[in-house]
Amino acid sequence: MARPDAVISVRDRFGTLLRQSRPFMVIELLLALVCVALKLVGAIHNPTLLILIIGWLSLWLRRSGWRQIGLGHPQRWWWTLLFGVAIGVAYDAIDILGVLPMLHRITGEAIHVEALGNSMRGNFPALLPYVALVWVFGAFTEELTYRGYLFNRLTDLLGGSRPALATGFILVSFLFGIVHWTQGRTGILDNILAGILFMALYLFSGRNLWLPIIVHGVVDTTSLILLYLGFTPR
Repeated sequence: MARPDAVISVRDRFGTLLRQSRPFMVIELLLALVCVALKLVGAIHNPTLLILIIGWLSLWLRRSGWRQIGLGHPQRWWWTLLFGVAIGVAYDAIDILGVLPMLHRITGEAIHVEALGNSMRGNFPALLPYVALVWVFGAFTEELTYRGYLFNRLTDLLGGSRPALATGFILVSFLFGIVHWTQGRTGILDNILAGILFMALYLFSGRNLWLPIIVHGVVDTTSLILLYLGFTPR
């Protein structure tokens, strides 16, 4: 039976490689891209959960944690909550009234949420479970995965400079849009724009995840309420 110190040393060796070895950093990010590719070919439904597991393992090997990439308490909880709700409501209104119609004209198709809209319309018993799901698997899980984990790993690989931050900003926002490909071309573009907003809020808050989590959750919740009321974005 292996001694505890031997197990720890193996963990530390892998953690050091993930922090310092570019080939290992590349392999780690390629694993995340494989998850996205599996989604695109229809092999899996939710690549975000698999990427999150990879992220958890990566942080464990590094002897780090989610607090180190933004899950710590914000400096002002009430300000974060109120600001997040205000931004979320305002952004969703702008998105539905202006952005989605513009993207519809560009792509020639509406965002694909018809199936969800049909199941939600006037169906109050379905509304609350859906709201819970979008907060847990949308706002919380996606912000940890894309803004918290992938962005930091990508900028680490690129060296942490300003160009690296800009590159990570763009690539992660693009990837966030791609994983929503079932919403069609308009949905992909719309989610890229949303990803840009969430990333900007993450950086604005000093790489604290709670502001983008709240905004993300509010955007998804208001969208569900509109679907429940019978409004389908075009």
